[in-house]
Amino acid sequence: MSEKIVKFIVRRWDPAKGTFFTSTYEVPVKKGTTILDALLYIKERLDETLTFRYSCRMGICGSCAIKVNGKATTACNTQVLELGTDTVILEPLDNLPPIRDLVVDIEPFFEKFKAIKPYLLRPPGEPEEEFRQEPEVFKRYWPLSPCISCASCFSACPASIDDAFLGPSALMTTYRFMVDTRDAGLEERMRAIADTVWLCTSCASCTLVCPKEIEISDAIVEGKAILVEEGRIARRIAEILENAMTYHNPLGRLQAKRLEWAQELDKPVPTVSELGKAPTLLFTCCMMAFEPRFQEIARAAVRDLRSLGLEFASLGKDEWCCGDHILRMGEKGLFEELAEHNASMFEQYGVEEVITVSPHCYYVFKNEQPFRGLGINVLHITELLSEAVSSGRLRPSRPLGQLKVAYHDPCFLGKRSGIYEAPRALLEALPGIELVEFKRNRENSFCCGGGAGRVWTEEAEPEKRPSVRRLQEALELGVDVIATACPFCTCMLEDAAKVLDVEGRIAIRDVTELLAQAL
Repeated sequence: MSEKIVKFIVRRWDPAKGTFFTSTYEVPVKKGTTILDALLYIKERLDETLTFRYSCRMGICGSCAIKVNGKATTACNTQVLELGTDTVILEPLDNLPPIRDLVVDIEPFFEKFKAIKPYLLRPPGEPEEEFRQEPEVFKRYWPLSPCISCASCFSACPASIDDAFLGPSALMTTYRFMVDTRDAGLEERMRAIADTVWLCTSCASCTLVCPKEIEISDAIVEGKAILVEEGRIARRIAEILENAMTYHNPLGRLQAKRLEWAQELDKPVPTVSELGKAPTLLFTCCMMAFEPRFQEIARAAVRDLRSLGLEFASLGKDEWCCGDHILRMGEKGLFEELAEHNASMFEQYGVEEVITVSPHCYYVFKNEQPFRGLGINVLHITELLSEAVSSGRLRPSRPLGQLKVAYHDPCFLGKRSGIYEAPRALLEALPGIELVEFKRNRENSFCCGGGAGRVWTEEAEPEKRPSVRRLQEALELGVDVIATACPFCTCMLEDAAKVLDVEGRIAIRDVTELLAQAL
């Protein structure tokens, strides 16, 4: 069987000096060689000082988790050749204190896990007996049971930079017991998570890195849903949900003003009620409809689309919140109400194609019912515009000046929807731009911290906010602009720039804004 030489770059922690250093090794690999096999080869033949943890072959599954090319995963379950690269970068897990080389202190993870009491709770003094479980209930929690406590999800989770957050595995396991009818600890379990579960942004990083492919992110949303049903939510959460229920948008603004953002355009945006039929619809999203800063993004999007000669309409005051943040906050009933309204508008006006600027609208219309069943073509605006640029139908030619730009992947566009290249292709086509990458990019991108309603409920101290951590990464890159493709990312990163007092050093722009400048 043929071998291939692969370079391994290992980021190691030196406890004596309290700093990281890097070692590089060349390892022969073949089909079936895992990262753990490579580490053992290095340890046995190249460098006996290299320290890493593994107990997989002693029945302790999950102990070998590390970061492989930026992704937290188990070393024993990752085959080198399947990575499709000649260079592999190995690092210790994030969010846990390093001990030596690739070994981290796993105790903080286990302490949080133990705090949620991951076992059946029964009333004191109850006699021992067999507790039967209905098959329907069993099916709800059994898919969550294969967790091996590897801490990969904890390492990948942006919310886990805050010590108050229990972590994805603990929250998922809490939900597993909340729905188990044999468990008598619902009140205690709700009390354990009620204050911090809202820090979860539903970015799905936990689900993406889980070696057991558990739908951790969805389980956390289900746990929130139980809190909402039981009325165990903080006032700041309740206000957002009440706004969406009363005003059909989380900001609590009057729907009659939903299209006021378009008044500054040279030509008004027609509404479906005026046209009677609208095959192509531009769905604006609440932030861009009502907030002055993000109305600029909506207007830029219109200018970009009109440069293509595209005919489209808006729902105007009949455009209700897409409901994504509401759903991720656990208010399923309210989401259904919002979704049924928008879906009925799509059907009433013969909508065949929906163009979204917000990745949250995009994801909902593409993946959630009742939209999924309508057969409507859903496009994120960057998909449409990048295709137009590549085909030559759109030619950005106005220089933007010499700008060093880093693209920030929105979670609902990247991790959840798999759209990574379209926004980058647009940026690369703009004259004068030097596009650079964050160290954490694409599926390993670091969340802005605004998902699942946190954009409106952020209360964490600045150093514990994902948005601040992300902006610090951009400052280290020395970029002039952070470009993104989501109004919520723009909002969170601009707030972080204010917190760090660097508004004059770095700008946050949506890709559509930069393109409109270049046309």
